[in-house]
Amino acid sequence: AAARTSAMIESRGRKSPYLFLAPAIIYLGIWIYYPIAKNFYLSFLGTEGTHGADFRFVGLQNYHQLLSDELFHRALLHNLVWVLLSILVPVVIGLVLAVLLVHKRTRLFYSAIFFLPVTVAPIMAAVVWGWIYNPTFGALNQMLTLIGLDSLAQPWLGDAATALVSVNMIGSWGYYGFCTLIFLAGLQNIDPEIFEAARIDGANALQQFRSITLPLLKPTLTFVLVYTTIGSMKFFDIIYVATKGGPDNSTQIVAVYMFDLFIRQGDVNYAAAMSVVLTAIILAMSLLAIRNMTRKPS
Repeated sequence: AAARTSAMIESRGRKSPYLFLAPAIIYLGIWIYYPIAKNFYLSFLGTEGTHGADFRFVGLQNYHQLLSDELFHRALLHNLVWVLLSILVPVVIGLVLAVLLVHKRTRLFYSAIFFLPVTVAPIMAAVVWGWIYNPTFGALNQMLTLIGLDSLAQPWLGDAATALVSVNMIGSWGYYGFCTLIFLAGLQNIDPEIFEAARIDGANALQQFRSITLPLLKPTLTFVLVYTTIGSMKFFDIIYVATKGGPDNSTQIVAVYMFDLFIRQGDVNYAAAMSVVLTAIILAMSLLAIRNMTRKPS
């Protein structure tokens, strides 16, 4: 009897962790994994016309269509450009600001100031910056005219040559504060005595940054780069509100293109295939970034 009781207690002990994990697993299964599986399933189906519900199995037809879809290729290229701009502007600015602030007593005050744009809803930021970029009464063109650079004034969101960079600056304005805060938290975990020892050995600020700050900040930098990559590849709201992918598809990205296919054209299955490909690309880029950033030097 004692052995049976002991076995029952041991069995309950093994099951307890799963019972505690069950609510989270069920939640993820309903709201995350089931939609992903359903989307993957829909990507292999098709209909005779748009907005149809009579699905039939078409195999890899939707994926084959992606190979010849020039607009998808262009949208994907814009996503990659967005990733590069998001790394070169807000991530770099955030890192520089964090390095400048880490030893300041007023760092919390300035961190709060820099973080304020993050609290602004992206849709509201797109609307306000749309006014700033307005070619007629926008503050940007008026400022350029005021300082004698009126030759640079132009329709920033209406010109295909400048639209993508202009919209990215809206996203960068609302993102660099987040990068600053994350980098600042990572820098505060580095022992100040390491920098003091480097200064005693004659290392200047640039040498300390290259040889101490960057190596010890690698886990934080990996997180920021992966987070930036994922966010940039599935970006949607600011571009949709500011330009809706125009002019002449110069700001068209994959998420906006999928939205147009799904909502306006009703091509659910083709949009699902595009979503699967985008997810695979994001996963591959994230794994590549993590592998390169966490690789130990030989």
